Amino acid sequence: MQRLIIKNFGPIEEVDLNINDIMLFIGPQASGKSTISKAVYFFKSLKYELFRYVLSPIKKKNFEVSIDNFDRAADVQFVAIFGPIRHLSNTYLKYEYKEGVDIEITIEEGNCVYHFSEAFRQIFTEIINKVKSYASNYHAKDPKFLSSSELYSIGFEEAFFESEIEDLANELFSDKRDVVFFPAGRSLLSILSDQRQNIDFRALDLTMAQFVERINISKTIFSLFPTIRAHKQTKLTQAAQDVILKILKATYRFEDDEDRLYFSNTGHTRLSFASSGQQEAIWILLFIREIIQEDKDFFSVFEEPEAHLYPETQKDIIDLICLLSNLNNNQIIITTHSPYILSSFNNLLYAYTIYKKGVPDVNSIVSKELWINPDRLDAYFVDKGRVRSIIDEEYKLIKTEEIDSASQIIDEVYSKLFDIDP
Repeated sequence: MQRLIIKNFGPIEEVDLNINDIMLFIGPQASGKSTISKAVYFFKSLKYELFRYVLSPIKKKNFEVSIDNFDRAADVQFVAIFGPIRHLSNTYLKYEYKEGVDIEITIEEGNCVYHFSEAFRQIFTEIINKVKSYASNYHAKDPKFLSSSELYSIGFEEAFFESEIEDLANELFSDKRDVVFFPAGRSLLSILSDQRQNIDFRALDLTMAQFVERINISKTIFSLFPTIRAHKQTKLTQAAQDVILKILKATYRFEDDEDRLYFSNTGHTRLSFASSGQQEAIWILLFIREIIQEDKDFFSVFEEPEAHLYPETQKDIIDLICLLSNLNNNQIIITTHSPYILSSFNNLLYAYTIYKKGVPDVNSIVSKELWINPDRLDAYFVDKGRVRSIIDEEYKLIKTEEIDSASQIIDEVYSKLFDIDP
């Protein structure tokens, strides 16, 4: 299991976490939930930074890369996600991909230093050597004097080589999953959907910029479901589509360079004029459906999936996320303020638990595609720079007192008022 350590970084004083398949973080605003989720995302996304770092210079004849310069590329990624670091000191982060393979980051007076473990360096060096060998052979052939079959062969060799590098990178980072981050404030993309050409991506943090870029690329694909790709329909994709229609109460199409929601009997509306709940949820819903449709492996971070949604709808969106998590053991992190999110997970944990006890007819109440194995889930309360588990180890459920804590405070105030009412 992978592991994250953070000390003295932003609102986080000290955190040491094993990275499970499903991780839930609840707590007050500005408590550090996003800091933790972004840290995991940063370390996992370095795999793709490595791709760019080692593959982009291949066509240059002065190909020269090393692990000692990779930290510069990583540093650019770090600042793009977390912002300037000049004010930081005595900050430490460490991510263990597997035993002996890790990256450590220390920040003192704004200076960021990376330390790569010896095992990390060995695999990294193997990747570099393969790339150097390929680059040497690449430049030994002049495409101006090659036949069509030879050019085709080069294209095949390039695809095979990139596949080899991908396999080595997956080994290095102990993960073959793609990564995606669904930031809070997703309605911004919906509101500005008709003005996306005017969005200055440099003004956005990297998680939002990458999210906007990924969604813009995928819009046409989202529109194709379920018409011309009906041959790919499965029980899971249909279940996902049913949940999406229940939440959106409309069908998404990208037409005439415009995001639209179509209603069965009343025409359509532009997404920028849709409800705030639809604007927040739509990209999560469509992207999850696409992952399920294509049977892909993803590590996904969902910030505040409950935003602007009615409690019952919050339960529905968790059903969809859990449908995703059970597909190929996709990995999920959720940050939330909502007790309804935790209660929804508890139902799915409980369904699995009582099924394992031999209780019949569980599937008639909760579909088995949604059940969550408690061993795959951890839940934490984040506050005052630290985290504490809110899992009841005996019952393998999220502690009800943690779910109801906000309601208890409100009830206490009401009781006090009631007591003084003459």
